[in-house]
Amino acid sequence: MSWCDMLEAIADFLPCHLDERFCDTIADALAPYLRTTHGLEEQLSSVGPCPIISDKEQQDTEERWRLERVSDLADAKEVVDVLLALKAGNCRLSSNTAGYLLRSFSSSVRKHIQAEHEAIRLIRKAAGNKDAHVALPEANGEAA
Repeated sequence: MSWCDMLEAIADFLPCHLDERFCDTIADALAPYLRTTHGLEEQLSSVGPCPIISDKEQQDTEERWRLERVSDLADAKEVVDVLLALKAGNCRLSSNTAGYLLRSFSSSVRKHIQAEHEAIRLIRKAAGNKDAHVALPEANGEAA
């Protein structure tokens, strides 16, 4: 089960049932997992000049990605805070609002994955990689 699937499962069963094991798993590992993923993204983006964009466009893209990583971590902290509050029974958000927050984060992560896959595909294509047409895994949140 992917991270996004777990968050959506929690959201689906609010307020009736809260799987504390899912909450603990996500609360303990989400931010470290994102930091690891961000580190891999940084390594991939720093391998050299991109063959399909100018240096200025690459700098702008790298800055946008940096800001997205900061936002990802802030959003993940909010998700963790809500999960811990739900588990403790003292969440100030309604069940609907908490569910919306969890689903919004999942949706954002899935869109991020799709954008990364598309960027990789375009880079492969521009580099003349014969495997550029090979589909990457679905952006279903498996990686996040």
